[in-house]
Amino acid sequence: MSKEKIMKKNHRIIETALAVAISFAMLTPNVPGAEAFATANKKISISMIGKYDSADTAAIRDIDLDSKKIRFRNHATGRTYTLDYDNTSMMYDARENPLSPSLLEIGQVVDVKFLKSTKHITSLVVSKDAWTIEDTRDHELVRADKTAKVKGELYKMDTRALVMAEGEPALAEDVLGTDKIKVYGVDNEIYSVVVTSGHGYVSLSSDTVEDRSLVGAWLELDNEVIYKISPNMMLSAPEGEYNLQILGNGANYQSKVSISRNKETVVDTSDITISKPKEGLVTFEITPSEAEVYVDGEKQLTDVPVSIRYGYHALKIMADGYITQNRYLKVGTAKSVVQIELEKEDSGSSKSSSSAAADYNSINKKDKDSSSSASVATIPKSSAASSVATVSANSDKPKDKNRVIEGYKIYVEEPEDTEVYFDGSYIGMTPAIFTKVSGTHEVTLRRDGYKTKSYRVNVDDSEDNTFYKFPELKKEEKESENDEKSDKPSDAATNASTQKPADASKAKTADEAAAKVTTKPDASSVATTKPKDSSATATTDKKDDSSTTATTDKKGDSSDKDKTDSGKEEATNPSDHGGKTNTEEGTDGSETGSSKDKKDSSDAANTASGENQ
Repeated sequence: MSKEKIMKKNHRIIETALAVAISFAMLTPNVPGAEAFATANKKISISMIGKYDSADTAAIRDIDLDSKKIRFRNHATGRTYTLDYDNTSMMYDARENPLSPSLLEIGQVVDVKFLKSTKHITSLVVSKDAWTIEDTRDHELVRADKTAKVKGELYKMDTRALVMAEGEPALAEDVLGTDKIKVYGVDNEIYSVVVTSGHGYVSLSSDTVEDRSLVGAWLELDNEVIYKISPNMMLSAPEGEYNLQILGNGANYQSKVSISRNKETVVDTSDITISKPKEGLVTFEITPSEAEVYVDGEKQLTDVPVSIRYGYHALKIMADGYITQNRYLKVGTAKSVVQIELEKEDSGSSKSSSSAAADYNSINKKDKDSSSSASVATIPKSSAASSVATVSANSDKPKDKNRVIEGYKIYVEEPEDTEVYFDGSYIGMTPAIFTKVSGTHEVTLRRDGYKTKSYRVNVDDSEDNTFYKFPELKKEEKESENDEKSDKPSDAATNASTQKPADASKAKTADEAAAKVTTKPDASSVATTKPKDSSATATTDKKDDSSTTATTDKKGDSSDKDKTDSGKEEATNPSDHGGKTNTEEGTDGSETGSSKDKKDSSDAANTASGENQ
């Protein structure tokens, strides 16, 4: 072979190798720093370890350790995307210590870097800029101004925030005041809320015993819940074990009860014995001396013994120039003295009339025998049967926040043929009509054979009627279907408006597998379990006083436009959800989940959480 032919052959080989290299490079993601090199056998290798083209700060929505996938919630757009990880994915805690995926937590805020073409995690670091508020029941998530209050501090929170309950997406309205939550955020904004301990329900088998009514008596659960019994009541309470006491109207009943999440515990009142009501002599020693004392709305004398029935009573103490105190008074002994010093209004104190009972430490200034000892204290944790008169904080919300709007009503129209409870008090069957009271309240819906569901709603103080249409309740399934679980929670779009009832849009829902179990934790109680219902959106068509996920419109101006952007399926490229390489900002998170027209039966909780349809 001539020298010229050899040179031509080598030239063709070089050209072919270059063409292959160029073609491969064109098919390879454009990753800064990616290394391409040819081996001795002319194979081309590209190292992608440590390389990325997208970065994001997001909350963890779900972790699948088996398939090695993590779902993230992009806070900027309020949408969800999924990434894969493997042994080359580097994970660290906030102190940059290596971290196993099994130690990651739902709701945690992380900085993630990834390749958008392969959806592969390059690195994941628990965000150093994020903060965490551990388990607390001191929260108010449903407010009219797109804010939330947690442990007394105010934060920004809208529908882009991820809310999780029992591993499923939820809405702020689903989180009741009795729920314990964990909160994650950055700066002054909440990124995610995770319910760590939920609520159950307590009701009575009957509010009449031996032809005597229990209405007006008091129900206590370890001082966590103190509630005045009303006809056919059903109230929410934190899950857990409690010492229950019913006191008043001749009843002095105690029992242990167990409250499970999303289940109803029915107290069997047939075990209650009614006795002749006892009375005790209570002396009120109040500073200033001109203060007025009211017990159950009746004015009482001060500095002299007055006869008051055993049990709980509403106590109000007021004087000009002083902060009014609203308390519960518990009488449990023949003689007792209540000593309270009111605080001046100009003292600069931030305390309100509903400040904690712990402000009053136990005192015993008079050296008397036990039958006449004086004590002002918090309700004792041990037993509700105290031997002294006790003053405690009212467990209801401060009265000045709940104003009756005279002449106007709240209408609960749907679901049909359903029992309606307002802050635990039975209202009636739908359609139910009752007096409008402003503030944050709990609406509970109950129907035999269906799962009980509660919503936290924010009622404004405008002089308009308010209409609510809640989604249909979910049927309880047979025990054989207990293990079946829907992949997505049910549709939920609660519409509340100031327009005509017929104009409020209606939400569609689908049945979800659940179970009904009846247990008897004690001889005194029957627990009827009602599993968790899915989340719902409470939409108030009013002037900007709706809850964090509500759409706000003036009467007659409600829009039927379907905000479909938040319900789109997961994008092929995760960076489209708000990664730093994304060239479009995407859907405004504030509109997420505000759709009134759910014709495609999409899930409102998933929509508000940026889930796929």
